[in-house]
Amino acid sequence: MKKFTSTLSLIVLVVLAIWQYFTDSTKTKNQSPSPVIEQTKQTKVSESKFEPQFETKRTDIEKSAVKNPNVFANYDVIMRDDPIGQNAKAPVDYYMLALSWSPGFCDIQREKYGNQLPSSAKYQCGNNRALGWVVHGLWPQNANALSVTDHPRFCKGDLPALPKDLLARYLAISPGEQLLQGEWEKHGSCAFDSAQQYFAKEQELFSSLKLPNQNLSRNELFRWMKQHNPQLKNAYLGASRNELFICYDKKWQVMNCQSK
Repeated sequence: MKKFTSTLSLIVLVVLAIWQYFTDSTKTKNQSPSPVIEQTKQTKVSESKFEPQFETKRTDIEKSAVKNPNVFANYDVIMRDDPIGQNAKAPVDYYMLALSWSPGFCDIQREKYGNQLPSSAKYQCGNNRALGWVVHGLWPQNANALSVTDHPRFCKGDLPALPKDLLARYLAISPGEQLLQGEWEKHGSCAFDSAQQYFAKEQELFSSLKLPNQNLSRNELFRWMKQHNPQLKNAYLGASRNELFICYDKKWQVMNCQSK
């Protein structure tokens, strides 16, 4: 009887041991993966919250840099600081499109300022930017002017800074926010109702011209322009150091620039 009881006890212990083994194994299978899955879920959630925000911010900065290269520059123009000043009463008789040979302009800026370029020239001349002919401005002119002070200037006074997104559209032809702002305040406001109209006309006239991609002497430049632009064939053009002047009447037909 004792032998039977001992055997039965042994069997019970074995069964309990086996049951305990499988019970622990099942718990391990059911419980141990759970922290890993949770950790994975948390990691994915964390990444999904972080990466898009970082990407959005980086993209916004890159877009801002492209659209607004002088994003921190103060590009507004103050009329009282202009050495020529205002002439709001002079009539507008014709227009002069002033084009600038950018390499020559930038050489002068570097000779004068070295590596400390003024903010007005940094976009055009900095970062090894290679530009050719650009638009300096479109200037309403007085046919009876005897000096630069007799032409229309600042006709609407001191104007507020233009939106950067507007200026950004025209940086390809007039490379500088301060340049665009200044030309609008000094000249464009004397003949156009809005800066948008003024810049669009500059772009239209500039796009209608074929321009050389090398530096030419004054006479060579005139010959080249008349040879490649039939509308200029019989027109008297103007020029100064690194600049070319083409004149238009009030119907936007090419006319002779005045020699004085």
